[in-house]
Amino acid sequence: MKLINTSDLRPGMVVAQNVYTLDDQLVLARGTRLDVSAIRRLANYAILNVFIDDGKPSEPEVVLPPDASYAERLRVTPQFRQFRRDLEENVDTLRRTMRAIAGTDEPLKLNEFTEPVATLLGDAGNGMGALEMLQNLRDMSDAIYVHSLNVALIASVLGKWMKLREYELQVVTAAGLLHDIGKTGLQPDLLNKTGQLTPGEERAMRSHATKGYEMVKNLRIDPRIKNAVLMHHERRDGSGYPFRLQGEQIETVAGIIAVADTYEEMTSARKGMTPFDVIAMFERDGLMKYDTAAVMTFLDQIANTFVGNRVRLTNGVEGEIIYINPARLARPTLKCANGYYDLARDPKVHFAEMI
Repeated sequence: MKLINTSDLRPGMVVAQNVYTLDDQLVLARGTRLDVSAIRRLANYAILNVFIDDGKPSEPEVVLPPDASYAERLRVTPQFRQFRRDLEENVDTLRRTMRAIAGTDEPLKLNEFTEPVATLLGDAGNGMGALEMLQNLRDMSDAIYVHSLNVALIASVLGKWMKLREYELQVVTAAGLLHDIGKTGLQPDLLNKTGQLTPGEERAMRSHATKGYEMVKNLRIDPRIKNAVLMHHERRDGSGYPFRLQGEQIETVAGIIAVADTYEEMTSARKGMTPFDVIAMFERDGLMKYDTAAVMTFLDQIANTFVGNRVRLTNGVEGEIIYINPARLARPTLKCANGYYDLARDPKVHFAEMI
């Protein structure tokens, strides 16, 4: 499977992954043999890249028991395996790139820099698929590089949901990749500490925003990317850092990265929250602390991503998510062994884990 620019497509090539528009409408199905009409259709929908079958053999199919969960079925698919391989490879690429550009005044070609994220989105099929993949890769976690790639992926999906234009998507994606570059200047012991930070450690950790800005300020890139590095921990109510900015003082791109960064960090193995815990937090605090358009769009889309997933509750009940309550996104209805369980009717019970 190879990622090919649409302008390089030729009749007879075979599409290796479903191709979707920015709002997740199917354009071409996997297995489609391209003709002139199909290539023109891709151009009309402004699809820039397509995964094409390169004839390499696929991995053997894994046979699962009939009662296997949705997550278990997902993890053995060829798409998931490819996504994981590409994520691992692109983390190494990002590590090398961050080290090469820090403190330089070199130009950064956005299309090349953000291509790894396009590759991962292609592996996943669409935005919701990408978030499902990430949720099932919580074991792949670190403080900088995996985290930054994940944030860029989530921010890119969010930008597509917000219907941003192609260049704006590249800016948002690049900001996600670079937002934590300042952490490369911090001590590994501090980055990897699992317990509560001392006041001095907290100040050192928070310095990554200004350190990162110093590393990218001379790069020849869109200034909104630099501002996102500096401002991604600012909050609209003035409770963020480093400058306690408020409202419109915060760059819009930084606001998008703030939502993606918070979601990725809170659902990582380091923090251990479920997606629905973070959704509840956004429902409670989102409009006060986060960019309104970004957080509302995220909430409108994210919960439905996990319909069909199996979960365990704090009371030991297990079930499959079958319905998202529009008025209480963080309190869905489950189908369980003994019937149905509406979390909106039981506020004392919470999610323990996705299984």
